[in-house]
Amino acid sequence: MSNANPSVNNNELPPAAKRQRLSDVASKDESTLNEISTTMDSSEGEVGGSSGGGVSDLRERLHNILVCVVCREVPQPHDFFQCSHGHIMCEDCKTAVLAVAIFNKTRACCPSCRSLIRNYDQEQNLVVRQTLWELPISCPSCNDQFSDRKDLSRHLEFVCEGRVVCCKYHCLGCSWKGPYKDSVSHDSDCRFPQKQGKEILDILLHVEDRELEAQKPVLQLHRVLSASRVEFFTLRMKWIHRSEGLHPRTLESETIRAFEEYWVLRLRLKRAGEKITVSGQLLLSTTPRVSLMVDHLIQMPQSVCSAKQHHDIRPRIYRHIFDSTGKCANRQELPLAGPQALYRLFAMTRIQLRLWMFLHY
Repeated sequence: MSNANPSVNNNELPPAAKRQRLSDVASKDESTLNEISTTMDSSEGEVGGSSGGGVSDLRERLHNILVCVVCREVPQPHDFFQCSHGHIMCEDCKTAVLAVAIFNKTRACCPSCRSLIRNYDQEQNLVVRQTLWELPISCPSCNDQFSDRKDLSRHLEFVCEGRVVCCKYHCLGCSWKGPYKDSVSHDSDCRFPQKQGKEILDILLHVEDRELEAQKPVLQLHRVLSASRVEFFTLRMKWIHRSEGLHPRTLESETIRAFEEYWVLRLRLKRAGEKITVSGQLLLSTTPRVSLMVDHLIQMPQSVCSAKQHHDIRPRIYRHIFDSTGKCANRQELPLAGPQALYRLFAMTRIQLRLWMFLHY
């Protein structure tokens, strides 16, 4: 039997207390904020026994919850992950943690709670992602705040006084770059418009040399596309153990067949102090009947890599003549775009590379 008083109308009951939304808090004036601060502090003290600093303290606590536990920066809404206990890491920091663990032959752990981190089970938190989309974003040059990231892009490209621009005489060789607000004063003081004709001619000849240098990759591409035969493979790399007589940090592909011969691609990880480099080497497993002039190119396969990884390996073509006495191409450093490219490569669940081979008779 119910103990409720039948004379009480449920419609007359007071509504349940609700926390203020961030958007509501941000739109209040200062006096209202103080009232909300007092109310929230008293209610939090009753429930949790804690005393806070009001709205500003609430914002600070929310900020501390949403920042990456490694770099302490607020991540992009589409660019973060969480450990099994919910601690937030931006993608760059996550890949760095995974890669460094591989370099050091240790387990990758969350820096906050030490829970195990694996690349294949990293997920996003929907609530955190939606909250990050609601947060205002600041311009890195002038600290103006924007609620829409598209507005920030337009601001950075056309409006911001702190955006970096080149001198308008850069075609003559002026290398000045600086904030847009300083460009007018620099242009008036730039010495390049006052140069004599002979000096300008020398500058233009130097510019022409640089353009010819920039065309070399196109000429290389034309050369390899004129090859007699072209093969490409997506290679799955695996670690080779020390007991096999190789360098202890060596990755090797499965054996592939191209141009009626068998080949293997090897990568060697080398660490000198804080610097880590990766070198690649193409090896011929069989003895060829004739000499083979082969160009090869290593890329990231788009089918298995993230959007950030598409250009992590800079295009570079290597040539070697393989014969019975020269079955190993020269070991060359892999042209990675930077440290993050190195981390993303070794943080892959399965390290895979695209190998192009071009045979010239």
